[in-house]
Amino acid sequence: ANIAGHITPVPGGVGPMTISMLMSNTVRAAELRLN
Repeated sequence: ANIAGHITPVPGGVGPMTISMLMSNTVRAAELRLN
């Protein structure tokens, strides 16, 4: 039941997991660009 809370988007429209995925993708893209 607790896991569903992390998957369900918050009233803002973006779920915490989605934000973390976007952040990790952004960091990886920046690292690839620097290298």
